[in-house]
Amino acid sequence: MRILSLVLLLYISACSDDGGDTSAGQVQTVKTPRATVQAIPEQVDWPLHGNDNGELRFSRLDQVNTENVSDLGLAWYADIPAIDGFEATPIVIDGVIYISTGFAIVYALDARTGELIWEYDPQIRLDMGMFNSWAGRFNRGVAVINDKVYVGTGDCRLVAIDARTGEKVWDVVTCDATKEYSIASAPRVGNGKVFIGNSGADSGARGFVSAYNAETGDLVWRFWLVPGDPAEGFESEAMAMAAKSWTGEHPWKYGGGAVWDSMSFDPALNLLYLGTASTSALASVRSPEGGDNLFLCSIVAVDADTGEYRWHYQTTPAETWHYDAANQMILTDLVIDGETRKVLLQAPKNGFFYVIDRVTGEFISANNFVEVNWATGIDSETGRPIENPAARFYRTEAQEFRLKPLGTVGAHNWHPMSFSPVTGLVYLPAHGMPGMYRMGDSILFEGATAEYYGVDPDDTEALSRIGKLLAWDPLTQSARWQVDHSLPVNGGVLSSAGNLVFQGTAMGEFHIYHAETGELLWKQDTQASVQAPPVSYAIDGTQYILLPVGAGGSGRISTPRYANTVPGPSRLLAYRLGGSGQLPPAGKWEPAQPRPLPQTASPETIVRGKKLFDNAGCKACHGVDAVLGYGSSPTDLRYMSAEQHQEWNDIVLGGSRKIMGMPRFDAWLSEEDSQALQAFVIEQAHRLWNENQAAD
Repeated sequence: MRILSLVLLLYISACSDDGGDTSAGQVQTVKTPRATVQAIPEQVDWPLHGNDNGELRFSRLDQVNTENVSDLGLAWYADIPAIDGFEATPIVIDGVIYISTGFAIVYALDARTGELIWEYDPQIRLDMGMFNSWAGRFNRGVAVINDKVYVGTGDCRLVAIDARTGEKVWDVVTCDATKEYSIASAPRVGNGKVFIGNSGADSGARGFVSAYNAETGDLVWRFWLVPGDPAEGFESEAMAMAAKSWTGEHPWKYGGGAVWDSMSFDPALNLLYLGTASTSALASVRSPEGGDNLFLCSIVAVDADTGEYRWHYQTTPAETWHYDAANQMILTDLVIDGETRKVLLQAPKNGFFYVIDRVTGEFISANNFVEVNWATGIDSETGRPIENPAARFYRTEAQEFRLKPLGTVGAHNWHPMSFSPVTGLVYLPAHGMPGMYRMGDSILFEGATAEYYGVDPDDTEALSRIGKLLAWDPLTQSARWQVDHSLPVNGGVLSSAGNLVFQGTAMGEFHIYHAETGELLWKQDTQASVQAPPVSYAIDGTQYILLPVGAGGSGRISTPRYANTVPGPSRLLAYRLGGSGQLPPAGKWEPAQPRPLPQTASPETIVRGKKLFDNAGCKACHGVDAVLGYGSSPTDLRYMSAEQHQEWNDIVLGGSRKIMGMPRFDAWLSEEDSQALQAFVIEQAHRLWNENQAAD
């Protein structure tokens, strides 16, 4: 590996019409000691999703530091009626906090007190498609510029809201929710434009990113990520190029390449970087004669003004394990072999940490940050993975493979990482979760897919190491220190000029670490599982640390699965030095369970129902093994009443609750299938009932 040396960044607080710092790689060498920060101006706001265009998630504020962090206390809390918790990054501008919850509801609060200023509900629909029903229940944040707040909705709209009044200014339909598109990602802003991607690659939708005029909502450009039907013509030269990497008669019907989370903008290069996802079907099905399948699982750079293709780097060619590269991309500068390089850092789902030249897309270096067995490394000359042939299980005699890391959760998911120019380290929330992949018949998609199984909840050894916080050195491509968590999908990360690292955990604690050593300096019970990242801001000379709590998305599903916890209340918690506030006593969240119906099905039917529950996508909303925990918008089916069970076929096959987001499945499931599913749910209800009786 080449010897790398770091140019630590001195950030220039340059105001722009985008409402925040425009720097993405402006540099000046800082000599040792590395813990010293020179000439870093105070910043009072958190104006952009990653705080600056480089998406570093680093706060220049150092009032709270290693010497006094023990004096940190609760300044205020605000209960937010977010039934599915928080995934959003708060935006803080001029003393106002802007944050979104599930269903794309946006709140504006006073940053001094937490008092509500206004609330905007876009009244999204959940009955437009399978993916719309799922992804519409969570939201990862807003963008704010020029007195407008922008939010993407689960029914495919981009909405502009007056930042002062909470009134809608305009909205546009940016994708078709009836074709399995949705939006859960935070918009990004730059050059007077709002950039928005979409979700849905899991369900066969073709990913694309759109740019809109921030004032008027007019479409400026659109860039597609995977090619469509050649008979209808390609949208760009880039799509014609990408089409050559696909084979078969109808590869486009599998879609893919959605930008469901991350974009980064470099104003100096005028490039927008797009992180893309995989698609639903195995590579052997969607592209049977081979090919890399561009631009699945790729980083793609486009001109921010025109949307024209500039370069791409594909992290997982011919992807087949759900190893999305839709994860956060950090923009910074490194000195490599004596030359200053503008680089992009990414830790996608596949388990490798990448350093890429963000001007050209050239591969610079990579190394695995968790245990990986699908590849033995990344070729230093080509930048391509050196694959383990056994990982492509559909080609093997065994037709199965125990994959590390599990693709759906990945080694790193959407939970943001942070880069500190004080230490030169990236603080990365990682997962070490394996899973078994086996060939199986798809319920929802054409062609073969894989059945995947996570860690056994009784495997205490595996559970003790599946969640990590890593301090990763992008120069040596190695961990400086790490902290083990007992659960996966812990919260996003913040680092600060106070030489601190902040992270909430899935177990419901807020931790603050020494950024250089990983020593735990402070922790507090949050009464709720944490997924969202903290931010920091200052008002009247006082620094605040703001943490949204309440599990959302996969965290809300997995927390009851892996521990005796519940997602907990959804709140904003604001901390400051000398804060003396107290949370109210924790409440009991689980209600009394109705007595389950008698189990009349055979053991074979129950097993079949379990398989259908997994393969028909039921667990995506209702939790692994139908264990969700009470208090989510999808129902924990173990709590169904006898009256609700009488409506079972009408709900599952007839779509009687489609308006509430429960799709009808009669196109995929027979009445016999439906009854098997019900038998499995009744069996799980009996297990919960017996556990509760034993506890009493």
